[in-house]
Parts: sequence; structure tokens; C-alpha cells
Amino acid sequence: MYVVKSPLPDTDLKTVSEALQGALVDLLDLSLVAKQIHWNIIGPRFRSIHLQLDEVVDTARRHSDTVAERASALGVPPDGRAATVAQSSGIGSVPQ
Repeated sequence: MYVVKSPLPDTDLKTVSEALQGALVDLLDLSLVAKQIHWNIIGPRFRSIHLQLDEVVDTARRHSDTVAERASALGVPPDGRAATVAQSSGIGSVPQ
């Protein structure tokens, strides 16, 4: 197995890896929350809000992939598991 070694000093790598992991978790949760709202939206502006939420979901998913790949490139294993997202996301919950 090939191990990626980051050129960053350990203290900098720790800071960057925490920032990337936090961003990853928040982006994944944002995509889930936006999709939940997307499925439950009603009202006179349904169509425009529905489409806008689709864009938010697509953007969050695309950026979460970029963030995870950057973490991997630095030798930091990204963690996007559901339990990790549920436990450490900074995105607030939405009412049912």
C-alpha cells in the first residue's frame, strides 16, 4: 500500500486536516438537509425554490468531493460516514 506523505509540517497538517474534515462534514450535511427541504417544499413559489435547492445540493456534493480529494492528496483520510456527519456537523437541524 502506498502512503501519501504531506509536505506540510505536522502542526500545519493537523490544522489543515481539521479544516478539511469540518468542511467535508458540513458540505455533506448541507446536501442532505437541502434535499430534505427540497422534498417537502410546497407553496406558490414551489418550482423556483425546488430548482434552487437542486442547485444547492449539486454544488455541496461537488465541493464535498473536491474537499475529500484534497484531504486524501495530503495523506489525510476523509471521513464522510453518516455517523461522523451526524455527530460533528455544524449545520443545524430542520424541523420535520
